[in-house]
Amino acid sequence: MALLNTPVPYPGEIWVVVRFLASRSEPVPFETVRIFLEPHIPELKKLTTAHYALSTLRSLGLAEETGGGSAWALTGDLAGAHSDDYAAFQRAMRSAVLGLRGHEPAETADDLRRALAWSLTRDPFSESFNWATVDNRHQKDAPDGELVFVNDTRWSPFTAWATALGLGAPAPHTAQRFVPDCTRAVRQVLEEHLPTGAPSDALDVLRLLREHLPVVPGGVISENLGYGLPDERTVGTALSFALMRGEHEKWLVMSSDSDAKQPIKLQDPDRLSVRLCSSITRQEAANV
Repeated sequence: MALLNTPVPYPGEIWVVVRFLASRSEPVPFETVRIFLEPHIPELKKLTTAHYALSTLRSLGLAEETGGGSAWALTGDLAGAHSDDYAAFQRAMRSAVLGLRGHEPAETADDLRRALAWSLTRDPFSESFNWATVDNRHQKDAPDGELVFVNDTRWSPFTAWATALGLGAPAPHTAQRFVPDCTRAVRQVLEEHLPTGAPSDALDVLRLLREHLPVVPGGVISENLGYGLPDERTVGTALSFALMRGEHEKWLVMSSDSDAKQPIKLQDPDRLSVRLCSSITRQEAANV
């Protein structure tokens, strides 16, 4: 059951189920989940949103049936999750979808990974999308020549999933449009793996981000789908946008030494040529 297909719920609906399970100290019978979250559904109707949310979590390795199938509990990266920790939910879902932290990439997310890899080759400095623009201009942009989205019903679930994973965002300037803004995922990766206050080699940071966000250009999923870069030091536009947004919001400092041997090359629309960066420092700052 692919994540971009109905009846898979949107991530926000799955989050409601995760919060409910996380608030309980022991496995929860399905009937309890249904009564609390969908009391309006007739008792005999089992194929509810809660049912599909739990099935999706199970397919991602984030929930399991216990007690002979009579109750549900969170597992994997969501085991021990707190009901108010949405960032942990984002990280867990991203790991399951992208095949991180020991996860095998979930087969149910094949179409989502492919769409994410396409979207993150686009330019968030100047592009935003709705289904009409994607259908009219970009449906054959994938290197394999196949449609980016099989049909229009995949677009709304894609934007919801990309946003939930921190790999996209609603356009701040135009309603009903989507921007390939991966800033939230970038920030979460750097908060988890980069110490504050100490300059880190920019190429090492770039490799770290590609390892943990393999759908960005230069990451293994993106490369396997045919999206290439001129060289390792070239930063794709979406990742350049996220890093420069971090600098603008003051939770990153990016510097360039004139004698640096391996500076990375950021795409900056305000410059006639690429911007070179040799070190990146993570700062403590207020939440975005």
